[in-house]
Amino acid sequence: MKQYLLGDICKVHIGANFKDSDYKKSGIPVLKSSGVNGGLISKDVVFYCDPEKALNESLVSFGDIVITGGASSGKVGINLTNIDYLPTSKIFKLEPDPSIVSKKYLYYFLLNSSREINSHITFGNTTNLYKSSLLKIRVFIPDLKTQDRVVRYLDKFRELREELRLRRRQGVYYRNKIMSDLQECALTKE
Repeated sequence: MKQYLLGDICKVHIGANFKDSDYKKSGIPVLKSSGVNGGLISKDVVFYCDPEKALNESLVSFGDIVITGGASSGKVGINLTNIDYLPTSKIFKLEPDPSIVSKKYLYYFLLNSSREINSHITFGNTTNLYKSSLLKIRVFIPDLKTQDRVVRYLDKFRELREELRLRRRQGVYYRNKIMSDLQECALTKE
């Protein structure tokens, strides 16, 4: 296992600057910090911009990793949607060197490195994570074969967790349905 600085293993792209007048009702979806939650990029897009704004920018596509800056600094997310987003200037897109680290391994590592990430956030009148600080985040990386094995286990665990969450939701639905039907049946017998 080797220790690297994030800047040694990744290109870091900063998103585009936006004014309120740049937002449109349709066009290219815009990824704001509020769209990164629970380690994922949300499909619930509420902001769009003119496609011309995206011509020279780096889009966040499927499998891409981001870290938020600005007021909600330090949130890590991965795009598992089929939507390409144009990130705002408060979003850092990470482009890892595939000869050193896999995207998924880096994602899982950063997702579980909130203490390290938070130590690079500047607090004061405004909270921010600057690119210069982001590049100094320490990352511990095993060989690629070990990374693949770790990712397989963590992907499986994520799938099981999601299935459990859906089963719980389904259980609540059926419990409520049964209780509602019982109450309705009891009321009709009175």
